Parts: sequence; C-alpha cells; structure tokens
Amino acid sequence: MNAPAQHAVNYRKHYLELELEELVKDSAIWQFIRQGSLDGVWYWDLERPENEWMSPEFWELFGIDPSTKAHDPAEWQDLIHPDDLATTTENFHAHRLDPNHPYDQVVRYRHADGSTVWVRCRGLAIRDDNGRAIRMLGAHNDVTALKLAEEKAIHASNAAHHANEELQAFAYSTSHDLKSPANTIRMLLTEARLALKGGDAIDAQSLLTKAEATNDAMRETVDKLLEYTRVAGSHTVFAPVDLDAVMADVIAGLRADIAASGAQLTVAPLASVMGCDWQLRQMFQNLITNAIKFQAPGNIPQIGISGHPCGEDHVTIEVADNGIGISVADQDRVFELFGKLHRTSKFPGSGLGLAFCARVAKAHGTDVTVRSTQDGTVFSVDLRLSEEADK
Repeated sequence: MNAPAQHAVNYRKHYLELELEELVKDSAIWQFIRQGSLDGVWYWDLERPENEWMSPEFWELFGIDPSTKAHDPAEWQDLIHPDDLATTTENFHAHRLDPNHPYDQVVRYRHADGSTVWVRCRGLAIRDDNGRAIRMLGAHNDVTALKLAEEKAIHASNAAHHANEELQAFAYSTSHDLKSPANTIRMLLTEARLALKGGDAIDAQSLLTKAEATNDAMRETVDKLLEYTRVAGSHTVFAPVDLDAVMADVIAGLRADIAASGAQLTVAPLASVMGCDWQLRQMFQNLITNAIKFQAPGNIPQIGISGHPCGEDHVTIEVADNGIGISVADQDRVFELFGKLHRTSKFPGSGLGLAFCARVAKAHGTDVTVRSTQDGTVFSVDLRLSEEADK
C-alpha cells in the first residue's frame, strides 16, 4: 500500500526530461514542438485579461490570416459554438479556482468557409506563490477527422440496426402472408381429393377453382415482394425523367381497370425530374391503382394528378381521389409491409403497394405523405427537378 507513495517521494526527474526542459528554452525547439504536434497555442494574461497571445497556427486552423487578428480573447469568441463557449467558460472558472479541475474539452469552431472545425482545447493555469492563477497556457488539437469518423460510424451503426429490424419485420410478414394462402390451397386440394373419391366431380371442380384463385393471389404477392426487394437491394441511378410521359404510359397500362371502374382522371402538366424511371412508373401505378380500388360501392372514382412547385428546385406531385379515405390513426400504418387495413375479400391485394411507394420515395431522398378525410385521399411526393426543367 505504501509503495506508490514511496515512489512519489523518491521520484527524480530523468536526465532526458531535464534535458528536454532545457531544450524547450531554445526558440527553434519550441517552434518545432508548437508546429509539429499542436494546431494552435494561446497564452493569456489573467491579470490583464484583454491580452491573449494566439499563435499563427491558432488562426490558420480556422482559415484565417493571423495578421488580421489582434491578440485579444474577444477575437475568437464569435467563432466558437455558443454552447461550447458556455462549457469552456465554466471549466475555465472551475480550473482557475481548483487546479485539480481539468480544463479539457472538445469544442466546435466555425471555419472561414462555413464548415465546422472540432478542436480539443486544453489549458493549464500558471499560478503565483500564493496559488493564484495569473496566466493560462492553452493548446489546440484538430480532431475534426476523428469526430467525422465517429459520426459516420454512429450513422452506419444506426442504419445497420434499422436495416436488421426491417429485415426481421420483412421476414415475419412474408412468412405470415405466404403461409396462410399455402395452407388454404392445401386444404382445398385435400377436400377436392375427397370429393373425387366420393364421385362428386362438380364439387371437386369448384374446390380446384378456388385453389387456383388462391394460388393466383399468392403469385401476385410474390411478384410484389420481388418488386419491393428490387428497390430495397438496388443502387438507384438518377437521370432526367419526363413525368408527363411516365404518367401517360401508366394510365395506358391501366386502361382496362379504368374502363371497368368508370374512373375519370384529370392530369395536369407535370415536369421533368431527377429519378429512376422504372421506380417512378411503378410508384405512380400503385397510387393510381389504389385510387381506383378503394372506393365505396357504386362510387365512380374521380382522380386528379397534379404538380406544384416546392422551393426553387423541387416539385410536389399529388395523386388525389374521392375514395373511402384513411383514418388518422391508420395513415402511418398504410406504408408498412403488408399494411392492409381492409379484408382481402372486400379489397383484394397484397398490402405491399404503399410500402413499395415509400421505398421508392426513400431511394429518391424523400417521403410519400398522405392527407385524408372521409371524402378522399391525397398522396404527395416531393421530387427534385431536373436541369432540363429549369431551362
């Protein structure tokens, strides 16, 4: 127990430490240390606090010509982040009163180009014989690269965690929604086999027809899953996309559904945006299909498609309908995987259409938003205009 204290009592400076202390007195050696291992040094007269010497490296770290700055603490206080200035001030006063309280913190400064420079700022109070702080020696070390790497690692970790949660939800939802029709098909085939054994060919045929319909619905779900995973797993390559042409093609492809429902579509002139052509086609096809499908019995779908400027370089595309609407409580849930709000018997579908739309929007750096009442629903997405649209 007494060994460390005994060691402290008997401590003698190593000859190299003594030699280094002598060398530092040489201006050339001090300049080497200052420039080689520090990104700024400051020395503050606490008895005349308007005087603070800052080394040239201090200002150069922030992209500032040292000759334009006076040796005054007021010169740097508008460069430091206000929250960090409060922290340094608190630590300064604490260290001034108590040498055991470290003056050591990482702070943010504003570079001349507007970027942020992260600095580890450390200081040591120099005291008189009575222990009163009369000077303060400080040193800066640029830790911007470390902070950026740390933020990148945190972002990657959060993204990986989110991706893992999404994968688990995807696997659970997929297995659940494919297992149910598979079990139904097996049950129907078993009943059909028993009907054939009993000589009831008509009943067997009816059961097989139901099995085929269930199989078709399952195949539609698989196709939608493939669409979803294609977006989730691909790197989106952007190019100018003519939304007028896209919408014309989508409507042409839905001609049969439009005719069967009697839907009336109004399409305003749109714009050219930066995006992925096939993804945007599928997204708008899903939105228009939903607008046709989710209608009260006997209602004729009224669908409006329009574009509105959003800022200087974006456009908001809206798909509005007069359908059954979505309650406020369900408006977030509709974008979830298999987020069906209604019985499949009433509104057939996989429940993947809006999840696909949300994924496409995410790939384009945006979101699909919804506002809805009992009189209808409007889906909106903001897209960046292409350079061609700006001309």
